[in-house]
Amino acid sequence: MTDRNWDPAEERKFDAMLESGLPELPPKEIVEEVTPWRGAFNRVLVGIVFGTVTLNFLWLDYILPAIGAVLSLLGYRALRRENRWFGGCFWLTVLSSAYFFPALILNTTILAGLPMIQTLQNRMAIVGFALRLAEFVCLWRGMGRVQQKVGLAAEGNGVKSLIFWYLLVGALAAVGYSGWIIFIGVLVSYYFIIRSIYRLSKAMDEAGYTIQAVPVKVSDSRLIKIIGAALLAGGVLGYLLGGSYPMDWQEAQPDQSSDTAELKTQLAELGFPEYVLDDLSAEDLAACKGALKVVYDVQDKKVERAGTKDLRVTGVAVQLAEPEGQWVVFHHFLWTRDINFYGTEAIQLWPVYRDIDEGWAADGEVTGRLLYDRGGKTFAAPYYFLGNQTYTQDSIFWGQQSKTDVFAAFSLPRAGEHCRGYVTYQTRNIQSGYLFNSWFNYTHQRTWLQYPVITAMESRMKNCWNTAGAFYTVQDALQFYPFKEDGGRIHEIG
Repeated sequence: MTDRNWDPAEERKFDAMLESGLPELPPKEIVEEVTPWRGAFNRVLVGIVFGTVTLNFLWLDYILPAIGAVLSLLGYRALRRENRWFGGCFWLTVLSSAYFFPALILNTTILAGLPMIQTLQNRMAIVGFALRLAEFVCLWRGMGRVQQKVGLAAEGNGVKSLIFWYLLVGALAAVGYSGWIIFIGVLVSYYFIIRSIYRLSKAMDEAGYTIQAVPVKVSDSRLIKIIGAALLAGGVLGYLLGGSYPMDWQEAQPDQSSDTAELKTQLAELGFPEYVLDDLSAEDLAACKGALKVVYDVQDKKVERAGTKDLRVTGVAVQLAEPEGQWVVFHHFLWTRDINFYGTEAIQLWPVYRDIDEGWAADGEVTGRLLYDRGGKTFAAPYYFLGNQTYTQDSIFWGQQSKTDVFAAFSLPRAGEHCRGYVTYQTRNIQSGYLFNSWFNYTHQRTWLQYPVITAMESRMKNCWNTAGAFYTVQDALQFYPFKEDGGRIHEIG
């Protein structure tokens, strides 16, 4: 038996013959099941991109990070047994998800706007940044271990660059940088970093690196369905149960005393609208003792998108005989037809002394209450919040401005009839010749469709426009010249 020398050219022909006899490559899904490294790491990489790039429109700043969190969770779950660093990535992602997904549900309630919750969320944002940074460090070390296994140079690991990039972005956010030059540079560098990491993953796959599929009790598809169902159920409950203020409604007991009846008669004779008189508390009515003159204005406003005018706004000013120059002011609202109340309402009050402090001065606190009818009974409640609120508002004309205004925040019952309420304050005319100019701004929530959920008061503080998202604001001003002989009386229904 003799040995025959093998010709390299014939070897190439033999390889070509074998290749031509093989069927076409199987589908991508089958390849990923056989070599799960490619599918698992691609999920991680897409999850990183969706979790670090923010697009602030069409709710993409919430949708993309949510998808990214799920993809990262699935990807790291498949890799967690490869080495302890990938295992660390998995548990860090679990911790991040334990905060991130409940926060998405919390955004379907007005609780997210509470100062305590906002403070907690700010602190959790710092924790989230630290968790993501720790994830990148573990990913860097885990990729280094894999590179050693397949014999690739460790210096090609682009995750290290991603760590420094993330630290830079965090520093820019901390100082509030908003310039375009560095921003464009950051985006370009991010593209090259992600491309470098992808090429490294591809090189590992081509080098023949494979992982063993980790047996799991819950499949990926089932896990996605569980997370989706939990978010959906939590969001529905949030919209149904967490969109309104807890109001303290109690049956109203009318004051039947002779003094109250006599005072109401006197004020009605001066022109005070009786439907407003009937809603005043005993304390607010008593503030009108010694009334000398009544000036009022009634305006009907259209708030809902369809239908007739549905909100009647009444402004009343009562001049007292003593002390001289003292006025009691009422701004009253009444829903003249039954409408849907989806969550929160708000009143922004601009008292007469707000902008004309040379002629008018404040004299006491702003008070008021809410009422509605049901089953032949009247129920009343104090406002959930009534007082001064300092806030910062952005304007395309004047930039950021810090303001302090009087706000009343409340929710109205869905089953109530003749929902109404008022705010009242006292003021002194310290110098004659100035216009009386008191403004009443009512913000109504016209739909439940908003995310994240904010209150009517928050909407009014953020936007100076009357139409803003789910909210619509109507404005009314009680204006007259108190120094005129006829008192500048106005009593027309507009």
